[in-house]
Amino acid sequence: MAADTILHNAKIATSGVPSFVEAIAISSGKISAAGTNDEIMRQRESSTIIIDAKGRTVIPGLNDSHMHPIRGGLNFNMELRWDMFVVTDASGT
Repeated sequence: MAADTILHNAKIATSGVPSFVEAIAISSGKISAAGTNDEIMRQRESSTIIIDAKGRTVIPGLNDSHMHPIRGGLNFNMELRWDMFVVTDASGT
């Protein structure tokens, strides 16, 4: 089966066994295979989009479905690092 997209030359966290792989194949929007660069590149066709991660680490997306927008709004000023900003007057000094 040909992959729509291949991401290779990476350190991809799988949250399984093995914990890291070099490449993944994506078909119809879902990961269809994970393995070594050589294994996954065999699924390449002329229409496959190839992404070279250049050795970067890839982690699963994080979806925080448990948020507290009211608490975030109430504590916004306390969460900011106001000491990180430099305020200048109109003359730029």
